[in-house]
Amino acid sequence: MSDDLRARLRRLRRDEPQAPEAAPAAPLSAYERLKRRAGEGNAPEGNAPAPAVAPRGELSFGPPARIESSGSTQARITRLPGAHQHGEVPLASWQQAQAAHLAALARDERIAHCDLHQALFLDTETSGLAGGAGTYVWMVGLGRFVGAGEQFEVWQGFLEHPSREADLLRETAERIAAASMVVTFFGKSFDRHRLQDKMRLHGIEPPFEQVPHLDLYWPLRRAHSGKWADCKLRTLERELCAVQRHGDLPGSFAPAAWFDFLAARPHRLEGVFRHNLDDILSLVALAARA
Repeated sequence: MSDDLRARLRRLRRDEPQAPEAAPAAPLSAYERLKRRAGEGNAPEGNAPAPAVAPRGELSFGPPARIESSGSTQARITRLPGAHQHGEVPLASWQQAQAAHLAALARDERIAHCDLHQALFLDTETSGLAGGAGTYVWMVGLGRFVGAGEQFEVWQGFLEHPSREADLLRETAERIAAASMVVTFFGKSFDRHRLQDKMRLHGIEPPFEQVPHLDLYWPLRRAHSGKWADCKLRTLERELCAVQRHGDLPGSFAPAAWFDFLAARPHRLEGVFRHNLDDILSLVALAARA
């Protein structure tokens, strides 16, 4: 019998009055719940050193990336030459892809009529996997070829505070609407729905019904299922494009990194930006291989 249990039994025998129960706590506001959630799941990966503290609302990146402001939206802009290789695949090789072939793979005839030079490669980071109003899409990565295709630009819109969510979603919707098609990996089941739900919540018309959507997961799974342990992005990029990520921050750490940033704690957002960028480059490489 534990000492605690013995003490409780002695009090009961003496009919000692018990301490009154604490009054129920007042309901937390949405922002207070967000801050409390920020303290969960922040265990570092392995023996990784603690990240440096970054001032709230400020992010610093070296070349070739920079932070720009578009209205109330912060974005990291990265431009790479078309000859840049992701694994063994030059990014510019996407421009030799055949739209008719991609349409057959995706089972969507609309893609056959798309200008591949105007395609947009989409990947998001969210505050959780669940849908609904309580989940934030706090990073939107959009990649596209610019100029005559000699450069590939990745725009990573960043939600620096929940109050600016509508601005990020509005600019995201405008960029998607201007594209000839959207390319994702599992985006028809995840990224698209998270964006649509939050856009509708803010009275923003989602652009996805008007823009053809190539979700690489399904055609690649049909083509390669059973060859390897699974058909996850990391597996396909390694087997089809020889991509090897070094020091990659797993996506499961992304929500904690954002919550730490909001609370002005040491955070690992740089790792999330890098992870998101690599995901987009893998979309281009896999689409070209397809």
